Amino acid sequence: MTGYRIHTAQFYSKHLNGRRVYRIAIPEKRSDESKPLPLLVLLHGVHGSETDWTEQGNLLETLQEQSRSGNIGDMAVLMPSDGLFSYGTGYLDWAEGYPHLYERYLLEEALLDAEQRFDVGGIRSRRSIAGLSMGGYASVRLGWTWPEQFSSVSSLSGFFDAHELEVLIGGPSFASIFQGDQARIHAASPLTMPLPSEEQMPKLYWDCGIDDPYINYNRQLCDRLRGLAISHRYEEEAGAHTWDYWRKRIRHHLQFHYHVMKEATTSEVIL
Repeated sequence: MTGYRIHTAQFYSKHLNGRRVYRIAIPEKRSDESKPLPLLVLLHGVHGSETDWTEQGNLLETLQEQSRSGNIGDMAVLMPSDGLFSYGTGYLDWAEGYPHLYERYLLEEALLDAEQRFDVGGIRSRRSIAGLSMGGYASVRLGWTWPEQFSSVSSLSGFFDAHELEVLIGGPSFASIFQGDQARIHAASPLTMPLPSEEQMPKLYWDCGIDDPYINYNRQLCDRLRGLAISHRYEEEAGAHTWDYWRKRIRHHLQFHYHVMKEATTSEVIL
C-alpha cells in the first residue's frame, strides 16, 4: 500500500509573464527509487484552478483508496491551472500571442518543472493526460495534437467542439483565442481536427453522465471514432455535470492511465 501527499510548487512562466502554482500528488515512499514515476496530468474546468481536484474532487482520498485496494501502483498526478485568465483559457495559445500562450505554458513550463523537480514522467510511456469539462476537451485535443508526448488520454464530461468555449468564457475571450479563424476552430475541435496515425494514437478513454448537457458531444465523438475504426473506450453512466459524478468516476481514469503506462514501460524494458 502506498500513501500519498499533496505538494504545492510555484514557478515563473515566461509565456504568461507571471508566477504560477501547481499541485502534485506523490507517493510518500516509492517502491522503486531508480526511475521516474509515471505521471498523469489532470486538468480542471472553467472557473477552476489547480486546487479543484484536491479540494472538490477528493483526489487524495481516491488515490489512497485505489492504492490500498491494489488497483493502482505508484504514480504521480500533476494538477496545473489553465493559466487563470478570465473564466478559462481552453489551455490554448491565444491568437493575440504573448502573454496568453497557455498551451506552451502547460507543456513547456508547468509539465517540465514538475518532471524535473519531482522526478516524474519525462517520456511518452510515463505520461498521460486527463481532465473534466474544459479540461476533458483540452486533454483530448492536446493528446491528439502532441501524440508523441502522451501514451494515454481521457476525459470526464468533456465537450469536443471548440465553439462551446464561446458560451463558457464569453465572446471577447473567445475572439482573442481564434480571432474569427474558422479553420483554426475546426483544427482545435476533437470532432473535426486531424487525427494522429494509428501508430501514434494515444490510448483513449472517456465518459459522460447521461444527464450531462454535453452528452451529445460525447456520443458524436464516439460515432466519429467508430466510423474510422479507431480503438477507444467510452462509457455512459447516470449522472450530471457535477462533482458528485466526477468524484465517483475519477478512480476509473486513474486505473486506466496507470495500467496503460505500466504496460508501455514494461514493453520498453522488454525491447
